[in-house]
Amino acid sequence: MQYIKNNAVKIDTAMDNLRDLESLKSIFADQRIIGMGEATHGTQEFQLEKFRMLKFLVTKMGFKLFGIEANFTECRQVNDYVLYGTGDAKKAVAGMIFWTWNTAEVVKMVEWMRQYNSDKPDNEKVKFYGFDMQFDGMAIQKISEKLKRLDSAYFNSHFAALKDIHLYTKTGYVAYSKQKRDSVLALIGQTKIYCTGHEQELKKLYSAEEVEYNERDLRLLEQCLDEDEASTTKKVSINEGVVRDKYMAENIEWILRHEGDDSKMLVWAHNAHVSKTGQYFDSMGQHLKKMYGQQYYVIGFDFNKGTFRARDITPAAKMELKSFNVAGAENGSTGQLFSTLNIPAFFVDMENPVKTNTVAKKFFTKKIRQRSAGAGFSTDHEKLFYIDVPLYDQYDGLVFINETTATTPPN
Repeated sequence: MQYIKNNAVKIDTAMDNLRDLESLKSIFADQRIIGMGEATHGTQEFQLEKFRMLKFLVTKMGFKLFGIEANFTECRQVNDYVLYGTGDAKKAVAGMIFWTWNTAEVVKMVEWMRQYNSDKPDNEKVKFYGFDMQFDGMAIQKISEKLKRLDSAYFNSHFAALKDIHLYTKTGYVAYSKQKRDSVLALIGQTKIYCTGHEQELKKLYSAEEVEYNERDLRLLEQCLDEDEASTTKKVSINEGVVRDKYMAENIEWILRHEGDDSKMLVWAHNAHVSKTGQYFDSMGQHLKKMYGQQYYVIGFDFNKGTFRARDITPAAKMELKSFNVAGAENGSTGQLFSTLNIPAFFVDMENPVKTNTVAKKFFTKKIRQRSAGAGFSTDHEKLFYIDVPLYDQYDGLVFINETTATTPPN
């Protein structure tokens, strides 16, 4: 704890200037991906600090890619807004589907990205990507639009069944029989073959990038079909995480490859996804660490007390979205221990001290309780929303906020 007190970088999530982050340049100098987590999806300070970190990485470190735990296809409308001013920021953010990102804080970040890009040449603009793959509706719509424009008669006779897939509905994934699953996979395969065979014709109608996006949308359908199977036919629920995290990492790898060898990316997701070692299965971050090694730097987020938004998973609450208020973290947990430093908010690097400081290494590598709530929460079972894993097993650095407030819906 003394090491943290002496080396913590004090941060101010409400501060517009980035002077407090200048000392992080040496830590991020050789990184290609900065993974930024969150201990809850509904914490305002977590979202504001990630927004500030994006500004820092873009303006000071040459990063030009932003990726978030939201669907690849739906996020392209946000990218169109930040690149070209197409559409409306609030509508584009709302179109990302997840309530977790439909916040005033995310809208403010997206509007800043648009403002930053407004006077930049194309090669200097920052881009907005989603890397998730849970929904199939928009991908099917985009694929169908392109194929209808190419040859509507052929589409109607060979690919009209795309509109009937419906892997994900408002009530969740649809359970498919093996026969139905095989027929959908075959349809996707046939569509891929057709698109590959007519690539030059498609490029006469669309940009090369749009044609590449079309290929990715088809791959997204395969991924979504795989997750549908994991969610509806497996007895162990973690199989969904196994599939989803693997494909989120695959999509990030595609984005970086698509954007070129010099591309650098900030990745925004829950702590459990960005972590270097998954607690129950190979996390997205674990896959990225295998792919990129020391070029992937993970920042976890932690807190002591305060408010945050989440779905109330208490049966009687029927998944109501509400603001929760939690008291100080339990004794001996990271949130409680960090609160004793009397620093409202700080960042601390763990990578260097684990390698060079035996006292700090002992603290960062021992099992210790940490708060961890996702999209759902219950005050009746608050003790279940902790994990017991060494900090350094999961992260290379950590942001701690002593007292939090809930995210706010867009005005």
